[in-house]
Amino acid sequence: MNNSWFNSKKLKCIVLCAGSGKRITPHSKETPKVMIEIENKPILGYIIDYWNRYTNDFIFVVGYKKEQVIEYVNNLPINAKFVEQKELNGIADALSYVEELVSDNFIVVLGDCIYKGEFNYPKDMNQGIGVRKTVDIEDIKGNYSVEIKNDIICKVVEKPKKVVNDLCGMGFYFFNKKVFDYIKITKPSKLRNEIEITDVIQNMIDAGEKIKPSFFNGKYINITFPEDIKKAKKLLFNQD
Repeated sequence: MNNSWFNSKKLKCIVLCAGSGKRITPHSKETPKVMIEIENKPILGYIIDYWNRYTNDFIFVVGYKKEQVIEYVNNLPINAKFVEQKELNGIADALSYVEELVSDNFIVVLGDCIYKGEFNYPKDMNQGIGVRKTVDIEDIKGNYSVEIKNDIICKVVEKPKKVVNDLCGMGFYFFNKKVFDYIKITKPSKLRNEIEITDVIQNMIDAGEKIKPSFFNGKYINITFPEDIKKAKKLLFNQD
């Protein structure tokens, strides 16, 4: 890794896996979404394998059926800590639970996505977010839009009504402890009455923090519906 951001011995990866996955029925009735298996391995296992290349220290934000997640992770050869998100109030709320557990740069990833590919990390990254290009406008509208000026993120909009380019924000964040200061001062949104991580990031940008885009080259699926399990299997195992 030629990016000094990842060289910290204290680097940790935060995996957000508190949700139940109600839309993936009947799988999620007794199984949290992250523990749904693809070829005899839970979604969470693929995520850990990907980010284990950068760090062996993980923090899992758990919630629904947390015992299953904890039991699985404790049998893996990684250093793991667990915190419970009492209510599902979004990414920013989930991050507030880990403030005392990180001391340097840290990665934040969603626990319900499957991907294969590589990031192009800026060498001078201080903080950043994952970004991918897509021609699917509805995909951007369902996630968040990203605008870039002079290689720096200048605007992010949660679930935009108007799409201005082909850039879609992803559930990958490369933060340092400054983010917690902004979480504390960001007000709940009208959209969902929760503190949106995109609002936090925009407040950081407006305050002069430099947020860099890390472009993802590869395939990515946010697992939401039953058919996404089949798509993820094809992605992982190069099936037609």
